[in-house]
Amino acid sequence: MGDDIRKQNKGGTIIEIKDLWYTYPGRSEPTLKGVNLKIEEGEFVLLTGPTGCGKSTLLKTLNGIIPYESEGIFSGSIKIMGTEIGDLNQVELSRKVGLVFQNPDDQIFSTTVEDEVAFGLENLCIEREEIDIKVGEALRTVGMLEHRLSSTNALSGGQKQRVCIASMLAMMPEILAMDEPVSQMDPAGTQEILNTVRELNKRMKITILLVEHRLHEIAPFADRIVIMDNGKIIFDQPVHDAFDHLEIFHRLGLRVPVPVELCHTLGIKARPFSAEETFPLLNNRDFKEKTERYITHPDPKKRTNPEGCSAENNELLISLQNVWSGYDKNRMVLKGISLEICRGERVAVMGTNGSGKSTLLLNLASILKPYKGSIKIFGEDTKLKNSYSFAGRIGFLFQNPDLMLFCNSAEEEVMFGPVQLKLENIEERTRISLEAMSILDIKQDLPQSLSRGQRLRTAIASVLSIDPELVLLDEPTTGQDRENIEQMMDYLKNKGYTLVFCTHDIEIAMLYATRILVMSEGQIIADGKGRDVIKNTDILRKASLTQPPVVEIASYLGINAFSITELVEMLANRSCEVVEC
Repeated sequence: MGDDIRKQNKGGTIIEIKDLWYTYPGRSEPTLKGVNLKIEEGEFVLLTGPTGCGKSTLLKTLNGIIPYESEGIFSGSIKIMGTEIGDLNQVELSRKVGLVFQNPDDQIFSTTVEDEVAFGLENLCIEREEIDIKVGEALRTVGMLEHRLSSTNALSGGQKQRVCIASMLAMMPEILAMDEPVSQMDPAGTQEILNTVRELNKRMKITILLVEHRLHEIAPFADRIVIMDNGKIIFDQPVHDAFDHLEIFHRLGLRVPVPVELCHTLGIKARPFSAEETFPLLNNRDFKEKTERYITHPDPKKRTNPEGCSAENNELLISLQNVWSGYDKNRMVLKGISLEICRGERVAVMGTNGSGKSTLLLNLASILKPYKGSIKIFGEDTKLKNSYSFAGRIGFLFQNPDLMLFCNSAEEEVMFGPVQLKLENIEERTRISLEAMSILDIKQDLPQSLSRGQRLRTAIASVLSIDPELVLLDEPTTGQDRENIEQMMDYLKNKGYTLVFCTHDIEIAMLYATRILVMSEGQIIADGKGRDVIKNTDILRKASLTQPPVVEIASYLGINAFSITELVEMLANRSCEVVEC
């Protein structure tokens, strides 16, 4: 890829947006409201903001999807390398701007990985031999070369995201616009891809505009942080100055890197992004004084993890015995899984992309049946039942929420289940579920016009409105800001649901799960309380997981703590043998 001859843009502004407005068809409220933004050649810009603020819509304007491939009301100016996008044809625009969609299933349409990555190059009429070389280089760059001939349908969500990134990298655009491109990847894969993108940004001067809620993972790679809220850009700062304004992040419910939050809490004037950068800051002379001052006025909003929580009783809800399952009898995804889950447990399922997490959930929902072994749900063998047998008792969220949305409004989606099951108090159930997911104010909107985070919350609300005994959620935090994640998880916890959820977010798992399962290559390699699993670095390494920074910092200081509150309280009460006074 390094041998590509790139067009020479002699620095300066590469993206210039002026007074940009856009309203989706069927909506009265504009999604973009006078956006102004300049991005210089070679910058890595992190665009963030609350769910539904207009980030994805803004990205779609850069390559002409909005307004030229969609309806709606559009006004304003967008210049790419000094030229209005309306004056560029599709070939020119596709060479300049590559867009990685938020949902990889919206982007992938070829049957094999190779064909998907080659498609754009073929449309540029590049020679076949050169296409083969570029496809191989792009797949190698994103760690998917061994899947070159694989069916795209057989890939996990994270693997599909890698393929989408490869299809854009193969074309080597001047600008790479990426909408939550690593949201479904495991932590190790996320770092691998971000390192690759940053290397291309530095070496090839590719300009990066990346949308993401997970600031703790992306901020170390970015040059600038731009925040949107309610269709407008309200904040634009260099990354190392941005976190001097934590009140803005807190007000908008955005997740701040834990080391930054810890230093802010303790009054340390530094903004480290990693645990390693934090270590030397915790040994200065006034550190003890700062921790003692904090403990006098602890922050009541800080959550601690649910250590000590357990199932309300020992009633067995789920039992798996030596389960082998997959999508093809010659290719098993689950390999000898045995598992029991009791009523009231909240179980987080974690592991590498392609380890079998989603397949496990599909088996628990009786959507997939095991080829070998047995699965009993509520004491009934799923092999002897169809999935409809558990309607109303099991609520299931697909990894892609769009597979569940087909009604004309969010309210109709949430009402659909109770109506079909002929439940009582349908309007009340609907209102409570909409309110719980913070979508009551958009209940009349067409689901397809909502942001991915809003669509995800609509799908979850449609699950909760039937009030199931067992809730199964596949990646429920994708595309969500911190405030919405915590509101959703608090609701599920307080309702006492038996919950099994797949996630790559180890901090959320640590905070809300009473138990964590870790999967690798179709097997469960760890099963226990969050604290025990998270302390086991060997297990985490095998599953491409990483310890939360707060745990790393606590370990460095020789104490066991799993939240900022715990960490500071323990530091304030321990002797000066560890912290110099």
